[in-house]
Amino acid sequence: MTRREAARGTARGAGTAGGARSTGGDGPTRRGGRARAGVAALVALGLVGMNVPGASAATGTCRTTTVAATVGAPVTLKLDCRVGRRDVVVGSRGRARTTIVVKPARGRLGVLAIRTGRVVYTARAAGRDVVRYRVRTRAGRTYRGAIVLRVARPGVPGPAPAPVATPGPAPAPAPVTLPAATPTATPTPTPVPGDGLPAPLPPAPASVASSTRAWVPAAADTCPAAVHDRYSVIGPDGRRYPTWHPPTTIDPATRRSCTFGHEHGDDPSTSDLYRWVTEHLAATGQEAYAGLPFGHATEALDAFAAANPGTAKRSEDHVGYKVTVANDVALLGTDGAALGTTCDYLTSVHQGSHSPDALSNNAHELVYAVRCSDGTELISTTVSRFGAPGVYERGCEPETRITTIDNGYPAGAGARLIPDRECVERNVLVPAGRTTSVWALYEKWTSVNALELPGGVPLARYETSFGVFNPSRYAGPNTTIGRTLPLCWETAADGDRANGVDCASAITGTPFDDARSPFDGTRRDVYLAGTTVQNPGTTRRWWTDPYGRNASPTPFPGGVCQLVSASGTPGQTDARIQVFGRNRSYDAAGVHAPN
Repeated sequence: MTRREAARGTARGAGTAGGARSTGGDGPTRRGGRARAGVAALVALGLVGMNVPGASAATGTCRTTTVAATVGAPVTLKLDCRVGRRDVVVGSRGRARTTIVVKPARGRLGVLAIRTGRVVYTARAAGRDVVRYRVRTRAGRTYRGAIVLRVARPGVPGPAPAPVATPGPAPAPAPVTLPAATPTATPTPTPVPGDGLPAPLPPAPASVASSTRAWVPAAADTCPAAVHDRYSVIGPDGRRYPTWHPPTTIDPATRRSCTFGHEHGDDPSTSDLYRWVTEHLAATGQEAYAGLPFGHATEALDAFAAANPGTAKRSEDHVGYKVTVANDVALLGTDGAALGTTCDYLTSVHQGSHSPDALSNNAHELVYAVRCSDGTELISTTVSRFGAPGVYERGCEPETRITTIDNGYPAGAGARLIPDRECVERNVLVPAGRTTSVWALYEKWTSVNALELPGGVPLARYETSFGVFNPSRYAGPNTTIGRTLPLCWETAADGDRANGVDCASAITGTPFDDARSPFDGTRRDVYLAGTTVQNPGTTRRWWTDPYGRNASPTPFPGGVCQLVSASGTPGQTDARIQVFGRNRSYDAAGVHAPN
Protein backbone atom coordinates (compact mmCIF):
# COMPACT_ATOMS: atom_id res chain seq x y z
CA MET A 1 0.00 0.00 0.00
CA THR A 2 1.36 3.43 -0.93
CA ARG A 3 1.42 6.32 1.50
CA ARG A 4 -1.30 8.07 -0.51
CA GLU A 5 -3.52 4.98 -0.32
CA ALA A 6 -2.86 4.75 3.41
CA ALA A 7 -3.89 8.37 3.86
CA ARG A 8 -7.16 7.65 2.09
CA GLY A 9 -7.69 4.70 4.42
CA THR A 10 -7.19 6.97 7.40
CA ALA A 11 -9.81 9.40 6.17
CA ARG A 12 -12.24 6.53 5.61
CA GLY A 13 -11.49 5.22 9.09
CA ALA A 14 -12.26 8.59 10.59
CA GLY A 15 -15.79 8.20 9.30
CA THR A 16 -16.91 11.83 9.15
CA ALA A 17 -20.62 12.00 8.68
CA GLY A 18 -23.72 14.09 8.75
CA GLY A 19 -24.67 17.70 8.31
CA ALA A 20 -23.83 18.93 11.79
CA ARG A 21 -24.65 21.79 14.03
CA SER A 22 -22.50 22.06 17.11
CA THR A 23 -22.44 23.96 20.36
CA GLY A 24 -19.13 25.19 19.05
CA GLY A 25 -20.66 26.46 15.81
CA ASP A 26 -19.68 23.64 13.44
CA GLY A 27 -21.01 23.65 9.93
CA PRO A 28 -22.31 20.78 7.76
CA THR A 29 -20.22 17.91 6.49
CA ARG A 30 -21.31 14.98 4.35
CA ARG A 31 -20.60 11.33 5.09
CA GLY A 32 -17.64 10.13 3.03
CA GLY A 33 -17.83 13.29 0.93
CA ARG A 34 -16.11 16.64 0.69
CA ALA A 35 -16.63 19.51 3.06
CA ARG A 36 -17.98 22.73 1.62
CA ALA A 37 -15.47 24.94 -0.12
CA GLY A 38 -13.48 27.70 1.54
CA VAL A 39 -13.73 28.01 5.30
CA ALA A 40 -15.97 24.96 5.71
CA ALA A 41 -13.34 22.74 4.11
CA LEU A 42 -10.77 23.82 6.68
CA VAL A 43 -13.28 23.35 9.50
CA ALA A 44 -13.93 19.77 8.43
CA LEU A 45 -10.23 19.13 8.96
CA GLY A 46 -10.28 20.80 12.36
CA LEU A 47 -7.83 23.48 11.20
CA VAL A 48 -9.89 26.62 11.79
CA GLY A 49 -12.94 27.72 13.72
CA MET A 50 -16.21 28.57 12.08
CA ASN A 51 -17.19 31.68 13.96
CA VAL A 52 -17.23 33.82 10.84
CA PRO A 53 -20.17 35.37 8.97
CA GLY A 54 -22.09 32.93 6.85
CA ALA A 55 -20.02 29.92 7.94
CA SER A 56 -22.18 28.42 10.67
CA ALA A 57 -25.68 27.06 11.13
CA ALA A 58 -28.73 28.96 12.36
CA THR A 59 -28.06 28.28 16.02
CA GLY A 60 -24.87 29.13 17.90
CA THR A 61 -23.52 29.06 21.42
CA CYS A 62 -22.17 32.00 23.39
CA ARG A 63 -19.19 31.77 25.68
CA THR A 64 -20.21 30.86 29.22
CA THR A 65 -19.17 33.55 31.70
CA THR A 66 -18.80 33.39 35.47
CA VAL A 67 -19.92 36.23 37.76
CA ALA A 68 -19.26 36.64 41.48
CA ALA A 69 -22.22 37.70 43.62
CA THR A 70 -23.14 38.10 47.28
CA VAL A 71 -26.40 37.09 48.94
CA GLY A 72 -28.77 40.08 49.03
CA ALA A 73 -26.58 42.35 46.88
CA PRO A 74 -27.98 43.16 43.39
CA VAL A 75 -25.65 42.64 40.45
CA THR A 76 -26.35 43.58 36.82
CA LEU A 77 -25.89 40.74 34.36
CA LYS A 78 -24.98 41.50 30.77
CA LEU A 79 -26.57 38.82 28.62
CA ASP A 80 -24.27 39.57 25.70
CA CYS A 81 -23.24 36.81 23.38
CA ARG A 82 -19.49 36.52 22.91
CA VAL A 83 -18.41 34.12 20.17
CA GLY A 84 -15.24 33.13 18.38
CA ARG A 85 -11.62 33.27 19.36
CA ARG A 86 -11.72 37.09 19.13
CA ASP A 87 -14.62 37.27 21.58
CA VAL A 88 -16.85 39.13 19.11
CA VAL A 89 -19.98 40.50 20.83
CA VAL A 90 -23.25 39.94 18.98
CA GLY A 91 -26.82 40.70 19.90
CA SER A 92 -26.25 43.74 22.10
CA ARG A 93 -27.02 47.44 22.12
CA GLY A 94 -30.46 47.13 20.58
CA ARG A 95 -29.58 44.84 17.68
CA ALA A 96 -31.39 41.75 19.00
CA ARG A 97 -34.03 40.36 21.32
CA THR A 98 -32.96 38.54 24.47
CA THR A 99 -35.09 35.92 26.25
CA ILE A 100 -34.50 34.16 29.58
CA VAL A 101 -34.67 30.40 29.00
CA VAL A 102 -33.93 29.07 32.51
CA LYS A 103 -34.31 31.24 35.59
CA PRO A 104 -31.84 30.98 38.49
CA ALA A 105 -32.63 28.64 41.37
CA ARG A 106 -30.87 30.55 44.15
CA GLY A 107 -31.92 34.10 43.32
CA ARG A 108 -34.42 36.30 41.51
CA LEU A 109 -34.23 38.41 38.38
CA GLY A 110 -35.54 41.90 37.82
CA VAL A 111 -37.13 43.13 34.60
CA LEU A 112 -35.13 42.12 31.54
CA ALA A 113 -34.20 44.90 29.14
CA ILE A 114 -35.01 42.87 26.05
CA ARG A 115 -33.17 45.07 23.56
CA THR A 116 -29.96 45.50 25.54
CA GLY A 117 -29.88 42.17 27.37
CA ARG A 118 -29.40 43.67 30.84
CA VAL A 119 -31.06 42.24 33.95
CA VAL A 120 -30.50 42.61 37.69
CA TYR A 121 -29.89 39.42 39.70
CA THR A 122 -30.29 39.26 43.48
CA ALA A 123 -29.14 36.09 45.23
CA ARG A 124 -31.20 34.54 48.05
CA ALA A 125 -28.73 31.77 49.00
CA ALA A 126 -25.02 31.05 48.66
CA GLY A 127 -23.72 28.47 46.23
CA ARG A 128 -23.66 27.98 42.49
CA ASP A 129 -26.43 29.38 40.30
CA VAL A 130 -26.97 29.70 36.55
CA VAL A 131 -29.01 31.87 34.19
CA ARG A 132 -29.56 30.55 30.67
CA TYR A 133 -30.74 32.84 27.90
CA ARG A 134 -31.40 33.11 24.16
CA VAL A 135 -30.36 35.93 21.84
CA ARG A 136 -32.07 36.32 18.47
CA THR A 137 -30.53 38.77 16.02
CA ARG A 138 -32.38 40.79 13.41
CA ALA A 139 -30.87 38.53 10.76
CA GLY A 140 -32.72 35.58 12.32
CA ARG A 141 -29.73 33.86 13.89
CA THR A 142 -30.27 32.42 17.38
CA TYR A 143 -27.60 32.11 20.08
CA ARG A 144 -27.83 30.33 23.41
CA GLY A 145 -25.78 31.38 26.38
CA ALA A 146 -25.33 30.93 30.11
CA ILE A 147 -23.98 32.93 33.02
CA VAL A 148 -22.72 30.93 35.98
CA LEU A 149 -22.96 32.75 39.32
CA ARG A 150 -20.71 31.99 42.28
CA VAL A 151 -22.70 33.36 45.22
CA ALA A 152 -20.98 34.01 48.55
CA ARG A 153 -22.57 34.81 51.89
CA PRO A 154 -22.33 38.40 53.19
CA GLY A 155 -18.94 39.05 54.75
CA VAL A 156 -17.33 36.12 52.90
CA PRO A 157 -15.14 37.32 49.99
CA GLY A 158 -15.63 35.79 46.59
CA PRO A 159 -12.86 34.52 44.28
CA ALA A 160 -9.93 36.89 43.92
CA PRO A 161 -9.96 38.63 40.53
CA ALA A 162 -6.18 38.24 40.17
CA PRO A 163 -3.34 36.43 41.97
CA VAL A 164 -2.21 38.12 45.17
CA ALA A 165 1.52 38.85 45.20
CA THR A 166 2.03 38.29 48.93
CA PRO A 167 -0.88 36.35 50.41
CA GLY A 168 -1.44 36.46 54.13
CA PRO A 169 -0.96 33.42 56.31
CA ALA A 170 -3.21 30.53 55.42
CA PRO A 171 -5.53 29.03 58.05
CA ALA A 172 -4.01 26.30 60.17
CA PRO A 173 -4.50 22.91 58.52
CA ALA A 174 -7.33 20.85 59.94
CA PRO A 175 -7.42 17.04 59.73
CA VAL A 176 -9.79 15.67 57.11
CA THR A 177 -11.82 12.64 58.15
CA LEU A 178 -12.11 10.35 55.14
CA PRO A 179 -13.84 6.98 54.68
CA ALA A 180 -11.63 4.00 55.33
CA ALA A 181 -11.52 3.14 51.63
CA THR A 182 -10.16 6.56 50.70
CA PRO A 183 -6.35 6.68 50.52
CA THR A 184 -4.80 9.73 52.17
CA ALA A 185 -1.24 10.56 53.10
CA THR A 186 -1.32 13.65 55.32
CA PRO A 187 -4.07 15.99 56.52
CA THR A 188 -4.79 18.83 54.08
CA PRO A 189 -6.49 22.20 54.58
CA THR A 190 -10.26 21.92 54.27
CA PRO A 191 -11.94 24.71 52.26
CA VAL A 192 -14.83 26.35 54.10
CA PRO A 193 -18.40 26.93 52.88
CA GLY A 194 -18.99 30.20 51.07
CA ASP A 195 -15.51 30.24 49.55
CA GLY A 196 -16.67 30.12 45.94
CA LEU A 197 -16.45 26.32 45.66
CA PRO A 198 -19.44 23.96 45.57
CA ALA A 199 -21.03 23.36 48.97
CA PRO A 200 -19.55 20.42 50.94
CA LEU A 201 -21.55 17.20 50.83
CA PRO A 202 -23.13 15.67 53.90
CA PRO A 203 -21.57 12.36 55.03
CA ALA A 204 -22.04 9.67 52.37
CA PRO A 205 -20.33 6.36 51.57
CA ALA A 206 -17.48 6.73 49.10
CA SER A 207 -17.72 5.17 45.65
CA VAL A 208 -14.74 3.49 44.02
CA ALA A 209 -14.47 6.53 41.72
CA SER A 210 -14.06 8.84 44.73
CA SER A 211 -11.76 6.57 46.75
CA THR A 212 -9.42 4.04 45.16
CA ARG A 213 -9.70 5.70 41.72
CA ALA A 214 -9.77 9.27 43.04
CA TRP A 215 -7.68 11.94 41.36
CA VAL A 216 -4.22 12.50 42.82
CA PRO A 217 -2.40 15.74 41.90
CA ALA A 218 0.67 15.37 39.70
CA ALA A 219 3.80 17.39 40.38
CA ALA A 220 2.68 20.12 37.98
CA ASP A 221 -0.87 20.39 39.36
CA THR A 222 -1.35 23.25 41.80
CA CYS A 223 -4.87 22.51 43.12
CA PRO A 224 -4.88 20.26 46.21
CA ALA A 225 -7.02 17.13 46.39
CA ALA A 226 -9.24 18.76 49.04
CA VAL A 227 -10.29 21.42 46.53
CA HIS A 228 -10.91 18.80 43.85
CA ASP A 229 -13.08 16.79 46.26
CA ARG A 230 -15.45 19.71 46.62
CA TYR A 231 -16.57 18.98 43.05
CA SER A 232 -18.52 15.92 44.16
CA VAL A 233 -22.14 14.81 44.05
CA ILE A 234 -24.30 12.17 45.67
CA GLY A 235 -25.41 9.60 43.11
CA PRO A 236 -28.74 7.77 42.92
CA ASP A 237 -27.32 4.98 45.12
CA GLY A 238 -26.51 7.45 47.91
CA ARG A 239 -22.75 7.26 47.36
CA ARG A 240 -20.29 10.10 46.84
CA TYR A 241 -18.93 10.53 43.29
CA PRO A 242 -16.62 12.99 41.56
CA THR A 243 -18.27 15.18 38.94
CA TRP A 244 -17.51 17.83 36.34
CA HIS A 245 -15.27 20.72 37.32
CA PRO A 246 -13.45 23.50 35.43
CA PRO A 247 -9.76 22.95 34.60
CA THR A 248 -8.82 25.78 36.98
CA THR A 249 -10.32 27.36 40.09
CA ILE A 250 -9.36 29.56 43.03
CA ASP A 251 -7.69 27.77 45.94
CA PRO A 252 -9.28 29.36 49.04
CA ALA A 253 -6.16 28.68 51.10
CA THR A 254 -3.93 30.80 48.86
CA ARG A 255 -6.48 33.01 47.05
CA ARG A 256 -4.60 32.13 43.86
CA SER A 257 -5.75 30.43 40.70
CA CYS A 258 -4.79 26.76 40.70
CA THR A 259 -4.88 24.03 38.06
CA PHE A 260 -6.16 20.45 38.10
CA GLY A 261 -4.14 19.37 35.05
CA HIS A 262 -7.14 17.81 33.28
CA GLU A 263 -10.53 18.77 31.84
CA HIS A 264 -13.90 17.10 31.44
CA GLY A 265 -15.27 18.80 28.32
CA ASP A 266 -18.46 20.84 28.28
CA ASP A 267 -19.98 22.22 31.48
CA PRO A 268 -23.11 20.03 31.86
CA SER A 269 -25.01 22.90 33.50
CA THR A 270 -25.12 24.61 30.08
CA SER A 271 -27.29 21.77 28.78
CA ASP A 272 -31.03 22.34 28.44
CA LEU A 273 -31.36 18.84 29.96
CA TYR A 274 -29.21 19.41 33.03
CA ARG A 275 -31.93 19.88 35.64
CA TRP A 276 -34.00 17.03 34.19
CA VAL A 277 -31.02 14.66 34.16
CA THR A 278 -29.83 15.54 37.66
CA GLU A 279 -33.34 15.08 39.05
CA HIS A 280 -33.31 11.56 37.60
CA LEU A 281 -29.86 10.85 39.04
CA ALA A 282 -30.68 12.18 42.53
CA ALA A 283 -30.84 10.04 45.66
CA THR A 284 -34.03 10.30 47.70
CA GLY A 285 -33.60 13.04 50.26
CA GLN A 286 -30.30 14.22 48.70
CA GLU A 287 -31.69 16.11 45.73
CA ALA A 288 -29.72 19.25 46.66
CA TYR A 289 -26.46 17.32 46.13
CA ALA A 290 -27.30 15.69 42.80
CA GLY A 291 -25.32 16.12 39.60
CA LEU A 292 -23.55 14.04 36.98
CA PRO A 293 -21.84 11.22 38.93
CA PHE A 294 -18.66 9.94 37.26
CA GLY A 295 -18.35 6.19 37.82
CA HIS A 296 -21.94 5.28 38.76
CA ALA A 297 -22.32 2.60 36.06
CA THR A 298 -19.08 0.82 36.98
CA GLU A 299 -20.02 1.05 40.68
CA ALA A 300 -23.27 -0.73 39.80
CA LEU A 301 -21.25 -3.34 37.91
CA ASP A 302 -19.37 -4.10 41.14
CA ALA A 303 -22.68 -4.69 42.92
CA PHE A 304 -23.99 -6.76 40.00
CA ALA A 305 -20.81 -8.87 40.01
CA ALA A 306 -21.23 -9.53 43.73
CA ALA A 307 -24.71 -10.91 43.06
CA ASN A 308 -23.64 -12.75 39.89
CA PRO A 309 -20.29 -14.54 40.47
CA GLY A 310 -18.06 -14.70 37.42
CA THR A 311 -18.99 -11.21 36.20
CA ALA A 312 -15.90 -9.12 35.50
CA LYS A 313 -15.67 -5.84 37.44
CA ARG A 314 -14.55 -2.54 35.96
CA SER A 315 -13.20 0.77 37.25
CA GLU A 316 -11.81 3.75 35.35
CA ASP A 317 -9.51 6.65 36.13
CA HIS A 318 -10.93 10.08 36.86
CA VAL A 319 -9.38 12.13 34.08
CA GLY A 320 -11.02 10.15 31.26
CA TYR A 321 -14.61 11.32 31.84
CA LYS A 322 -15.64 13.71 29.05
CA VAL A 323 -18.94 15.60 28.78
CA THR A 324 -20.61 16.85 25.59
CA VAL A 325 -23.56 19.26 25.39
CA ALA A 326 -25.56 19.70 22.17
CA ASN A 327 -28.70 21.86 22.41
CA ASP A 328 -31.34 22.39 19.73
CA VAL A 329 -30.09 19.80 17.24
CA ALA A 330 -32.30 19.61 14.15
CA LEU A 331 -32.40 15.98 13.04
CA LEU A 332 -31.71 15.31 9.38
CA GLY A 333 -32.79 12.45 7.17
CA THR A 334 -30.44 10.31 5.11
CA ASP A 335 -30.91 12.74 2.22
CA GLY A 336 -29.92 15.70 4.39
CA ALA A 337 -33.44 17.11 4.59
CA ALA A 338 -34.81 18.22 7.96
CA LEU A 339 -37.02 15.64 9.70
CA GLY A 340 -38.90 18.31 11.61
CA THR A 341 -37.65 17.05 14.99
CA THR A 342 -35.33 18.95 17.33
CA CYS A 343 -33.39 17.26 20.15
CA ASP A 344 -31.19 18.20 23.09
CA TYR A 345 -28.32 15.84 23.98
CA LEU A 346 -26.13 15.47 27.07
CA THR A 347 -23.47 12.74 27.12
CA SER A 348 -20.68 11.68 29.45
CA VAL A 349 -18.25 9.00 28.31
CA HIS A 350 -15.04 7.60 29.73
CA GLN A 351 -12.53 7.85 26.90
CA GLY A 352 -8.95 7.45 28.02
CA SER A 353 -6.53 8.45 25.24
CA HIS A 354 -3.37 8.40 27.36
CA SER A 355 -3.01 4.79 28.58
CA PRO A 356 -3.10 1.21 27.23
CA ASP A 357 -6.51 0.60 28.85
CA ALA A 358 -8.55 0.90 25.64
CA LEU A 359 -6.30 -1.50 23.73
CA SER A 360 -7.87 -4.44 25.54
CA ASN A 361 -10.92 -3.08 27.40
CA ASN A 362 -14.02 -2.50 25.32
CA ALA A 363 -16.28 -1.60 28.30
CA HIS A 364 -16.50 2.09 29.18
CA GLU A 365 -19.07 4.11 31.11
CA LEU A 366 -21.56 6.07 28.99
CA VAL A 367 -24.33 8.42 30.11
CA TYR A 368 -26.61 9.32 27.20
CA ALA A 369 -29.54 11.69 27.67
CA VAL A 370 -31.80 12.97 24.91
CA ARG A 371 -35.15 14.78 24.81
CA CYS A 372 -36.83 15.65 21.51
CA SER A 373 -39.78 17.61 20.21
CA ASP A 374 -41.43 14.39 18.95
CA GLY A 375 -41.76 13.07 22.52
CA THR A 376 -38.61 10.94 22.60
CA GLU A 377 -37.06 10.92 26.08
CA LEU A 378 -34.19 8.77 27.28
CA ILE A 379 -31.70 8.90 30.14
CA SER A 380 -29.43 5.88 29.85
CA THR A 381 -26.50 5.02 32.14
CA THR A 382 -24.58 1.92 31.10
CA VAL A 383 -21.20 0.27 30.82
CA SER A 384 -21.23 0.58 27.05
CA ARG A 385 -19.34 -1.85 24.80
CA PHE A 386 -17.22 -0.28 22.09
CA GLY A 387 -16.66 -3.38 19.99
CA ALA A 388 -15.17 -6.64 21.23
CA PRO A 389 -12.87 -7.23 24.21
CA GLY A 390 -9.24 -8.10 23.64
CA VAL A 391 -9.05 -6.46 20.21
CA TYR A 392 -9.01 -3.05 18.62
CA GLU A 393 -9.19 -1.93 15.01
CA ARG A 394 -6.14 -0.36 13.37
CA GLY A 395 -6.95 3.32 12.91
CA CYS A 396 -5.49 3.63 9.40
CA GLU A 397 -6.77 0.21 8.31
CA PRO A 398 -10.13 -0.45 10.04
CA GLU A 399 -10.52 -3.90 8.52
CA THR A 400 -7.45 -5.09 10.47
CA ARG A 401 -8.15 -6.21 14.03
CA ILE A 402 -5.25 -6.28 16.47
CA THR A 403 -5.52 -8.98 19.14
CA THR A 404 -4.51 -8.07 22.70
CA ILE A 405 -5.79 -9.35 26.08
CA ASP A 406 -9.41 -10.34 26.75
CA ASN A 407 -10.43 -9.16 30.22
CA GLY A 408 -13.80 -10.88 30.21
CA TYR A 409 -16.27 -8.15 29.27
CA PRO A 410 -19.14 -8.93 26.88
CA ALA A 411 -18.82 -7.94 23.24
CA GLY A 412 -20.85 -5.20 21.65
CA ALA A 413 -21.44 -3.69 18.25
CA GLY A 414 -19.13 -0.88 17.25
CA ALA A 415 -15.35 -0.57 17.29
CA ARG A 416 -12.32 1.23 18.71
CA LEU A 417 -10.22 2.61 15.86
CA ILE A 418 -6.80 3.33 17.36
CA PRO A 419 -3.63 4.14 15.39
CA ASP A 420 -0.66 1.86 16.00
CA ARG A 421 3.01 2.00 14.99
CA GLU A 422 2.09 0.89 11.49
CA CYS A 423 -0.15 3.94 11.15
CA VAL A 424 2.61 6.16 12.52
CA GLU A 425 5.06 5.00 9.87
CA ARG A 426 2.48 5.36 7.10
CA ASN A 427 0.84 8.66 7.97
CA VAL A 428 2.72 10.56 10.68
CA LEU A 429 6.31 10.32 9.39
CA VAL A 430 6.15 11.72 5.86
CA PRO A 431 8.65 12.62 3.11
CA ALA A 432 10.00 16.14 2.79
CA GLY A 433 7.46 18.47 1.22
CA ARG A 434 4.44 16.65 2.64
CA THR A 435 2.38 17.62 5.66
CA THR A 436 1.23 15.13 8.27
CA SER A 437 -2.54 14.83 8.03
CA VAL A 438 -4.66 16.13 10.89
CA TRP A 439 -6.30 12.67 10.79
CA ALA A 440 -3.05 10.73 11.18
CA LEU A 441 -3.52 10.00 14.91
CA TYR A 442 -7.31 10.27 15.01
CA GLU A 443 -9.15 7.76 17.19
CA LYS A 444 -12.84 6.98 16.80
CA TRP A 445 -14.76 4.90 19.32
CA THR A 446 -18.22 3.73 18.22
CA SER A 447 -20.91 1.97 20.24
CA VAL A 448 -24.35 0.73 19.24
CA ASN A 449 -26.40 0.65 22.42
CA ALA A 450 -29.69 -0.87 23.51
CA LEU A 451 -31.77 -1.07 26.65
CA GLU A 452 -33.45 -4.48 26.51
CA LEU A 453 -36.14 -6.51 28.23
CA PRO A 454 -35.39 -10.15 29.09
CA GLY A 455 -34.91 -12.12 25.90
CA GLY A 456 -33.34 -9.18 24.11
CA VAL A 457 -36.60 -7.33 23.35
CA PRO A 458 -35.53 -3.70 22.80
CA LEU A 459 -36.80 -0.78 24.87
CA ALA A 460 -34.54 1.82 23.28
CA ARG A 461 -31.65 1.96 20.82
CA TYR A 462 -29.08 4.61 19.98
CA GLU A 463 -25.68 4.85 18.35
CA THR A 464 -22.92 7.29 19.18
CA SER A 465 -19.22 7.74 18.51
CA PHE A 466 -16.44 9.75 20.13
CA GLY A 467 -13.28 10.92 18.41
CA VAL A 468 -9.89 12.25 19.58
CA PHE A 469 -7.49 14.12 17.28
CA ASN A 470 -4.47 14.54 19.57
CA PRO A 471 -4.11 11.53 21.89
CA SER A 472 -0.93 11.35 23.96
CA ARG A 473 -0.37 7.69 23.06
CA TYR A 474 -0.50 5.35 20.11
CA ALA A 475 -0.73 1.56 20.22
CA GLY A 476 2.35 -0.63 20.37
CA PRO A 477 2.70 -4.44 20.39
CA ASN A 478 0.18 -6.30 22.59
CA THR A 479 -0.95 -3.77 25.21
CA THR A 480 2.11 -1.54 25.14
CA ILE A 481 1.97 2.06 24.00
CA GLY A 482 4.22 4.68 22.47
CA ARG A 483 4.07 8.41 23.14
CA THR A 484 2.97 10.67 20.31
CA LEU A 485 4.97 13.77 21.30
CA PRO A 486 8.45 12.29 20.59
CA LEU A 487 7.28 11.53 17.04
CA CYS A 488 7.66 15.26 16.36
CA TRP A 489 11.47 14.97 16.42
CA GLU A 490 11.86 11.38 15.24
CA THR A 491 13.57 10.72 11.90
CA ALA A 492 12.83 7.44 10.12
CA ALA A 493 15.57 5.43 8.40
CA ASP A 494 14.44 6.81 5.03
CA GLY A 495 14.51 10.38 6.32
CA ASP A 496 10.77 10.78 6.77
CA ARG A 497 9.67 13.09 9.60
CA ALA A 498 6.49 14.39 11.16
CA ASN A 499 5.43 17.72 9.68
CA GLY A 500 2.04 18.80 10.95
CA VAL A 501 -0.01 21.37 12.80
CA ASP A 502 0.61 19.83 16.23
CA CYS A 503 4.32 19.23 15.81
CA ALA A 504 4.80 22.83 14.67
CA SER A 505 4.17 23.90 18.27
CA ALA A 506 6.07 21.06 19.96
CA ILE A 507 9.21 21.94 21.93
CA THR A 508 12.05 19.44 21.52
CA GLY A 509 12.67 17.37 24.62
CA THR A 510 9.43 18.32 26.36
CA PRO A 511 8.05 15.43 28.48
CA PHE A 512 4.82 13.91 27.18
CA ASP A 513 2.96 15.00 30.34
CA ASP A 514 4.07 18.63 30.15
CA ALA A 515 1.30 21.20 29.69
CA ARG A 516 3.20 22.61 26.68
CA SER A 517 2.69 19.37 24.73
CA PRO A 518 0.05 19.66 22.00
CA PHE A 519 -0.82 15.97 22.51
CA ASP A 520 -3.12 16.03 25.52
CA GLY A 521 -6.44 14.64 24.22
CA THR A 522 -8.21 18.02 24.28
CA ARG A 523 -9.39 18.10 20.64
CA ARG A 524 -12.39 15.83 20.35
CA ASP A 525 -15.62 15.40 18.45
CA VAL A 526 -18.83 13.44 18.99
CA TYR A 527 -21.24 11.76 16.58
CA LEU A 528 -24.97 11.80 17.38
CA ALA A 529 -27.94 10.39 15.50
CA GLY A 530 -31.51 9.26 16.12
CA THR A 531 -32.88 7.50 19.20
CA THR A 532 -35.52 4.81 18.81
CA VAL A 533 -37.86 4.02 21.70
CA GLN A 534 -40.14 0.96 21.77
CA ASN A 535 -41.51 1.08 25.31
CA PRO A 536 -44.37 -1.47 25.43
CA GLY A 537 -46.30 0.18 28.29
CA THR A 538 -46.69 3.17 30.55
CA THR A 539 -43.68 2.41 32.77
CA ARG A 540 -41.05 5.10 32.34
CA ARG A 541 -38.44 3.94 34.85
CA TRP A 542 -36.77 0.60 34.19
CA TRP A 543 -33.92 -1.05 36.04
CA THR A 544 -31.41 -2.85 33.84
CA ASP A 545 -28.13 -4.57 34.56
CA PRO A 546 -25.11 -2.28 33.99
CA TYR A 547 -24.93 -3.36 30.34
CA GLY A 548 -28.53 -2.29 29.68
CA ARG A 549 -30.00 -5.81 29.63
CA ASN A 550 -32.79 -7.64 31.50
CA ALA A 551 -34.93 -4.56 32.14
CA SER A 552 -37.31 -4.80 35.08
CA PRO A 553 -39.86 -2.31 36.47
CA THR A 554 -38.51 -3.04 39.97
CA PRO A 555 -34.97 -2.60 41.34
CA PHE A 556 -32.55 -5.52 41.77
CA PRO A 557 -28.93 -5.85 43.01
CA GLY A 558 -26.63 -4.02 40.62
CA GLY A 559 -29.55 -2.60 38.67
CA VAL A 560 -29.32 0.88 37.13
CA CYS A 561 -32.42 3.07 36.79
CA GLN A 562 -33.07 4.16 33.21
CA LEU A 563 -35.72 6.64 32.04
CA VAL A 564 -37.55 5.78 28.81
CA SER A 565 -40.44 7.52 27.05
CA ALA A 566 -43.74 5.93 28.00
CA SER A 567 -44.65 5.27 24.37
CA GLY A 568 -42.86 4.28 21.21
CA THR A 569 -41.16 6.96 19.11
CA PRO A 570 -39.77 5.05 16.11
CA GLY A 571 -39.61 8.06 13.78
CA GLN A 572 -35.88 8.65 14.25
CA THR A 573 -34.76 5.33 12.75
CA ASP A 574 -33.44 6.98 9.59
CA ALA A 575 -31.91 10.03 11.25
CA ARG A 576 -28.56 10.91 9.77
CA ILE A 577 -25.39 10.87 11.89
CA GLN A 578 -24.16 14.38 12.69
CA VAL A 579 -20.76 15.38 14.04
CA PHE A 580 -20.24 18.03 16.72
CA GLY A 581 -17.26 19.84 18.22
CA ARG A 582 -14.86 19.31 15.36
CA ASN A 583 -13.38 22.80 15.57
CA ARG A 584 -13.43 22.87 19.37
CA SER A 585 -10.45 22.52 21.72
CA TYR A 586 -10.83 21.98 25.45
CA ASP A 587 -7.25 22.95 26.16
CA ALA A 588 -6.81 25.26 29.14
CA ALA A 589 -4.14 26.46 31.53
CA GLY A 590 -2.26 23.57 33.10
CA VAL A 591 -3.98 20.77 31.15
CA HIS A 592 -1.57 17.96 30.30
CA ALA A 593 -1.49 14.22 29.72
CA PRO A 594 -2.89 12.16 31.30
CA ASN A 595 -6.13 13.86 30.42
